[in-house]
Amino acid sequence: MNHNWQPIIDKLKSSQKVLMTTHVNPDGDGLGSEMAMYHCLTKMGLKVCIINESPLPDEYRFLDPDHIISQYDKMKHGLLLEEFDLVFTFDVGGTSRLGKIGADLAKLNIPTICIDHHPENQISCDFKIVDEKAPATTCLIYELIKLMCPGLMDQKIAEAIFVGLMTDTGSFRFENTTARSFETAAELINLGVKPAYIHRHVYESYTPERMKLLGMILQRVNYEYDRRLAWFTVTIDDIRQSGASLDEIGGFTDFIRSIKGVEVSVMFLEVKPDRIRINFRSKGKIIVNAIARKFGGGGHNFAAGSTVKLTLKEAINQILPDVRKATRVIVVK
Repeated sequence: MNHNWQPIIDKLKSSQKVLMTTHVNPDGDGLGSEMAMYHCLTKMGLKVCIINESPLPDEYRFLDPDHIISQYDKMKHGLLLEEFDLVFTFDVGGTSRLGKIGADLAKLNIPTICIDHHPENQISCDFKIVDEKAPATTCLIYELIKLMCPGLMDQKIAEAIFVGLMTDTGSFRFENTTARSFETAAELINLGVKPAYIHRHVYESYTPERMKLLGMILQRVNYEYDRRLAWFTVTIDDIRQSGASLDEIGGFTDFIRSIKGVEVSVMFLEVKPDRIRINFRSKGKIIVNAIARKFGGGGHNFAAGSTVKLTLKEAINQILPDVRKATRVIVVK
């Protein structure tokens, strides 16, 4: 990867107070990008804040022991936004994915930099580096830091970059895993990263409540087209009965996709009675981000999502036909 980072580096040199944010329901790549750049820029003497629309998921709290990341509160942060002279958005393909903080930032005339790896990125900003061939946004951050200030690389920065790389490649098993992914991982390990330690935090710290909810879901997965399509619902009552939280549902769609014969899995999550979050996952024969975009979302070719203002029944009736059509025409070998 070779990108023109110089305009961004020049802009950073003339900035003093930087805001960083990522998409709603943040994952390891968005959070890892934020934390890596936070540690780098604070070492450079800049004042940096991280404010996200959604709360920090429990499995990533180890990245932020000093509670640097804040959840956006307009009453608390609204006026604060005006104090920044530069904004970074990481791992975000569309403005709507930033949530309320994105809408409020759009009203201000603050220079904005977007670093991302989603195809068809639609963010409007002053500076943009988007590379859909990058396995993770943190790989782009790694490239920037090595060019801008290689002497500042340390274990904290390396761990944050590794989290994004590990999670967005599915622990180095997804189609976006390349030889360069492993080379980067090796370089990060040489900087002190302990993969087992990070893997335990991200994938081996689930609560009993989360596992109870997953058990409930597994009993009622709907299969269609000789099990090539698997879809399921998570209702408000399910979450209440299990004692789990909305933050603990990440990974359910990936788990269902792992079932033998399943080519695409879809989750319908009832966030509110009239607000449904849909996650799409594909093993590689069905491009799902086109379906997500049709319903106001987006993402990668084989991992995408959207949120719709519909009831659960309405969302299922409106979205499943498109998934069924895509599933029906695939050739099984």
